[in-house]
Amino acid sequence: MIPSASWTTSEHSSRKAGLTPRPGSSASHDDDTGSPGFSVRLPFQHTSIRIRLLLASTVVQVLLLTLLLANSVRLMNEATTASLNTLTNQNATMLHAMAVAYGNQGDFGALQDLLGELLSEADEGLVYVRIVAPDGRVLVSAGLPEMKQLPQVYNGAAKGSSSDALFHVRRPLLLERNAVGFVQFGVSVSVLDSARRAITEQGAAIALAEILLTFVLLSGIGYLLTRNLTRLLAGSEAIAEGKLDHRLPEEGHDELARLARRFNVMAANLQDRIGELQHTAERLKASEQRYELAIQGANDGLWDWDISSGQVYCSPRCCEIAGLKADSSYHAARDIIAGVHPDDAHNYRSTMIEHLKGFSAQFKCEYRARQLDGSYRWVMKRGVALRGADGRAFRMAGSIGDVHMHKQAEVRLQFDALHDRLTELPNRALFLEHVNSALGQQLRTDGQEFAVLAINLQRFRLVNDSFGHSAGDELLRHVAHTICDTLRQGDIAARVGGDQFALLLNCIENPAEALRLGEVLREKLATPTTVAGQVLYPKYRIGIALSMDYEDPECADTMLRDADNALQRTRERGEDSVAIFHASMHAQALQSLRLEGDLRTALRDGDLTVHFQPIVALNDGSIGSFEALVRWRHPTQGMLPPNLFIPLAETLGLIHELDMFVLTRACERILDWQGRADAGTTVPKVSVNLSATQFSRPDLAGEIIAEIARHGLPNDMLRFEVTESVLAQPDGPAADILQRLRGAGMSVLIDDFGTGYSALSYLHTIPCDLVKLDGSFVRSLEHDERLRTIVARSIELAHDLGMCVVAECIETRQQADLLRAMGCDYGQGYLFARPLDDAGVEHLLFGPRFTQEVTA
Repeated sequence: MIPSASWTTSEHSSRKAGLTPRPGSSASHDDDTGSPGFSVRLPFQHTSIRIRLLLASTVVQVLLLTLLLANSVRLMNEATTASLNTLTNQNATMLHAMAVAYGNQGDFGALQDLLGELLSEADEGLVYVRIVAPDGRVLVSAGLPEMKQLPQVYNGAAKGSSSDALFHVRRPLLLERNAVGFVQFGVSVSVLDSARRAITEQGAAIALAEILLTFVLLSGIGYLLTRNLTRLLAGSEAIAEGKLDHRLPEEGHDELARLARRFNVMAANLQDRIGELQHTAERLKASEQRYELAIQGANDGLWDWDISSGQVYCSPRCCEIAGLKADSSYHAARDIIAGVHPDDAHNYRSTMIEHLKGFSAQFKCEYRARQLDGSYRWVMKRGVALRGADGRAFRMAGSIGDVHMHKQAEVRLQFDALHDRLTELPNRALFLEHVNSALGQQLRTDGQEFAVLAINLQRFRLVNDSFGHSAGDELLRHVAHTICDTLRQGDIAARVGGDQFALLLNCIENPAEALRLGEVLREKLATPTTVAGQVLYPKYRIGIALSMDYEDPECADTMLRDADNALQRTRERGEDSVAIFHASMHAQALQSLRLEGDLRTALRDGDLTVHFQPIVALNDGSIGSFEALVRWRHPTQGMLPPNLFIPLAETLGLIHELDMFVLTRACERILDWQGRADAGTTVPKVSVNLSATQFSRPDLAGEIIAEIARHGLPNDMLRFEVTESVLAQPDGPAADILQRLRGAGMSVLIDDFGTGYSALSYLHTIPCDLVKLDGSFVRSLEHDERLRTIVARSIELAHDLGMCVVAECIETRQQADLLRAMGCDYGQGYLFARPLDDAGVEHLLFGPRFTQEVTA
């Protein structure tokens, strides 16, 4: 129970002495500003002095007792008045604080439940509380449930109240939106009233009894009464000052002792309740701060929807995110729904209805909200509905967050996952999905044929190396733009590799149409374009795979592979053309893959061999040197020609390993020959071929020199043959590498001279010792007189520059005679000997002498 006061401030100010009797009360008190008047008459004037003294003593005692009783009543009234006034103010303050705290949360129901539990069985102190809105609505009704109407307050007491000493107090109360209502409560002071009457009656009895007692006894009783009332007054003042731990001595069992005990109980209850309220207020404040910090940290807005009224409260941040006007905190629900993007409105409504019907535990929806400037932003709205006893939602609240940047990033990630960032064309994965879809449609419609084109930009790496990657990117974007401009409606272009594009041609009537479209595209792509200030003339190769050759709806990757195989066939032919895939191309590609694995195994296991073809002097037929030639006897295909696996080794980056293998075998054979040669017999030198790709190695010369030194051979025993194309760039690394080899004592031969770059303009700058005429000149030498003139002048020019000349591919005696007559120094070919294995070389060098007369 919460002790409460019931007197208004006006009542306290108008009463400075005692309690004001209530209407209908049987007890009334004289004003304590004076004592009841007596007209002293001595009716016994003629009696004896003893009697008169006794009467006088009695009158004096009665007067003294009367004064003492009046003084005690006055002190008691003052103490009671102060106590009740203090408790009234404390109770009013407490109720006002509770009304404001719960009112700010709009939760008067919780306040009513709390007060109802406290006042359910209250018969003293605070017995009822009513909080009334300005329009007369009762917001809180606790205690005295039988009270249907509030009594009118009149000078602190209600008109027509019963004798139960019930006081009614009404105080103004500031409600939400600055509305002024009032709080009215009633306090039962029946205990105090009973105590007052009991003290008065006991005082009268004591006064009659003490007529026979002495003045000291009367004075002592007055003193005791005054002391107890002073303690009560001091306790009331302490409570009023907030010293809720103040307690009165509980001595005796009289009314003042019981009043002291009740006072102590009241003070203890008040202290507990106020402590609980303070603790609740502290927890509420901490919770509000925690929630506010969480909302601020999440940067979300809050909304609260009163479903019955259709009004939605929106915080300022909520208005900002949802694109609502910030001039009002309340908005109609239809206005919020009207701001949802039309494409998202159906999902928003269905998700909301699903939650309101109780099919989901939480409302959660992502949608685009229209902003004040007409644009749309992605937002995430969450909420939970409150339901009544019937299960119907009457209120819903939640938060709203701005997820626009996150959504844009998500969309961009999805786009980047399926598109090439540079050209924004579909990437390989998305393109294959389109092709699979087209294959499935072809199977369903039985006739919707299409084609897949693989498009390769030639020499793209040269653009990157010459002008930089930014120029290469610009060229790729230009290619993508040109392809998109050439597309028909429904065709799909994609970038599937660094310099490779793919095209899906839907709905073609026949292969000729695909070929025609491919040619048109190639010609349009080949139009000169300006990149990085330079005019480029790009060239393209296109391979085509036709859908009628495929029946599997999941073979898109196979179609793209086959189109690329057709493209590779055009590359092998050295053409800038369009090729249609045939099954033989795939078989050839498979064979190339198998051959690649076998070549790696052969290099690892040493299954390759080196043969040596003699290079003879045309004037006397002596062996001048050997050319080391690699050979490969395949375990299943037999002896493979070099033109089948050497280009493959160059493509796979194995050519350096292959040539170093040849060099090692050549060094080992030279050592073996030197060990078997007689004193005075000269072992021929050996020529080893170097590939153009090897010159990209920065220390190629060092590796070669180290390998020869490892075998302990003189450097002049080795010669190295390079093609004319290697020396076409005087500023390249080849010149320095060859110059270093020559400086170490080795000779350098130019292989296939005259076939590539007509090297007459730079022949004087080439660091070489011998020139090897290409076999194409030798084969036509017998029948082409003009060619003989060119060959003769080339030999003469080489001699003038101090170089020897070797002619290869000599197969007839007439060819050898013509070359010898022109002054050619050496010859090589089947006329003299085929490439020989180790046994053949040993038989040639150390067996019966080589008797074939080349001079005959």
